[in-house]
Amino acid sequence: MTLRIVTTVLGLYAILLLSGCSIIMAASGQKEPNFNYITVGAPQNQVEAEFGHPTVSIALADGKQEATYQYEMGNSPNPGRATMWGYAWLTIIGILGEPIYSLIELNMGHDEETRIVYGADGKVLEIHGYTPPPISKVVIESDEAQEKYIERRRNPQPVPTEQTSSPSPQ
Repeated sequence: MTLRIVTTVLGLYAILLLSGCSIIMAASGQKEPNFNYITVGAPQNQVEAEFGHPTVSIALADGKQEATYQYEMGNSPNPGRATMWGYAWLTIIGILGEPIYSLIELNMGHDEETRIVYGADGKVLEIHGYTPPPISKVVIESDEAQEKYIERRRNPQPVPTEQTSSPSPQ
């Protein structure tokens, strides 16, 4: 009987302790690299600023170097998703939905690998591996349509100053 009570209390404690994990998982994560900066001709330090340090680096002939980068896509920190899980936790008494929310967060993202060959000068010569899909035509059109509704701060025009000229002595 005592064992059953202890097991029940510990189980309830574990459920309360683990509730909210999906909120923390959604608020944390790995920032996705910006592939606009990873192009042929880019310097090595610019690529490493996006990917981080290479997991494997191999010296090739002619001073070339091949670096392999591993990173996670689709699991960047998302405060909006964390807020959504927080509201769901409040409305459904979190304990009931938390196992489902945590499983969803655990399955967010996927690991990718990119191999980059650098020249002797440290510039990118070749890129092999994951590249993001191109932006669809619909997204481009919707961005253009939204641009006309975005208010931009206008640059202040310089106020012309009156110049007074004094007669020059002759």
